[in-house]
Amino acid sequence: MRTYEHAKSTDHLGRYYTQSSISSLLVGLLPSEHPGTVIDLGSGEGSLTLAASSKWADAALITVDVDALASSVLSLRLKSGGFSGHHHHLPKDALSANLQSVLAIHNSAAPGVAVCNPPFMVPKWRKGFGAILEDAGFSGSLPAITSTDAAALFLAQNLRLIAEGGSVGIIVPDSLVCAEKYRGFRASLLERYEILQAIRLPRGSFAGTDAQAHILVISKRRPSSDLVRLSVLPSGGGPALVIDVPRDRAIRRLDYIYHAAEPVGSDPRSKLSDVLVDLRRGSLNSAEVRGAKSFVLHTNSVTAEMCGQWIDFSRKFFKPEQELRGTTIAEPGDIILARVGRNAAEKILGVAKGRVALSDCLFRLRVLPEHRKNVLRCLASEHGQRWLAQHAYGVAARHITKSDVLNLPLNYL
Repeated sequence: MRTYEHAKSTDHLGRYYTQSSISSLLVGLLPSEHPGTVIDLGSGEGSLTLAASSKWADAALITVDVDALASSVLSLRLKSGGFSGHHHHLPKDALSANLQSVLAIHNSAAPGVAVCNPPFMVPKWRKGFGAILEDAGFSGSLPAITSTDAAALFLAQNLRLIAEGGSVGIIVPDSLVCAEKYRGFRASLLERYEILQAIRLPRGSFAGTDAQAHILVISKRRPSSDLVRLSVLPSGGGPALVIDVPRDRAIRRLDYIYHAAEPVGSDPRSKLSDVLVDLRRGSLNSAEVRGAKSFVLHTNSVTAEMCGQWIDFSRKFFKPEQELRGTTIAEPGDIILARVGRNAAEKILGVAKGRVALSDCLFRLRVLPEHRKNVLRCLASEHGQRWLAQHAYGVAARHITKSDVLNLPLNYL
């Protein structure tokens, strides 16, 4: 199985263990008063199951996890917590295509509630995954199925397992909520199911990582409203901030920060795309940058002092060698913007003189000559940096997409 780079601090199955406060929050958001059965796929040591046992003392709990130690550890934790209801553990792969029939042997009725904290990883594609996605109504909505996050598969599995009208509370990575590649998935999700809430969690919500994550609370029924409720938990504490957005806008991103940053009543013609001649990313990856014989501008070469400045790259030190011909080169008048990194929105500069090769962590913007100075000033302004930061997404390192750069509203800045 291939884990993302940010999964180095997880266990061998790519899991971030759920802190009790997040578990209680997720379970508290679920609407069902009498779910009958609660299922927890990939339960691990059972933080979500424990929270569920506190809310529904009379419910039957079913946990599913391949970890051989999960059942004994969880049973002890439930007993010490005073739970006296029924608990059954299935030592199976939570993404098994025949899990539905296995559950039917042990439980006559489908679960009314599902809680889930899936691993933040990309599993090796298996034939059975297609059946899971198809049963949940997501067939064809994932253009690159072999690079599908486990969270998308776990969500689909939960939706196919629970009863009609039941609810799912699931923790998902920022990519599922924001990435362009999951736009079709979000469209299918919003068309077929009712999203009761989508909550952006503060970074640092999980032990050992600052991965960006969200909670989705979903009802297995057709949407009853054209609005979707999005919220964010402030990192400094306090009540959640809430906004309701139309479903057609929620397809773009299920993220409060993104929609709250959208200017109200702005002129749709006044966007960066209106003054842009060309936008492209650098062409050299990190290994090629390290191996290059001549200088290549990378995100770690852009200092805070350069932000918003026109930089002279005319010294011979910056001159691209013959080996770099054919790569993306920035020339006088071009604007350079970081597209990836924790503080990407702060790495913005213009080329005053000379030429410089760019890594693939940078965008090169070519703007109509009469707008160059104003665009650089706008991008590097406090409002511009905030807008870029709010539109960036990513579980670990933040990414700014080409689409968002093109849609940056100049009159807002």
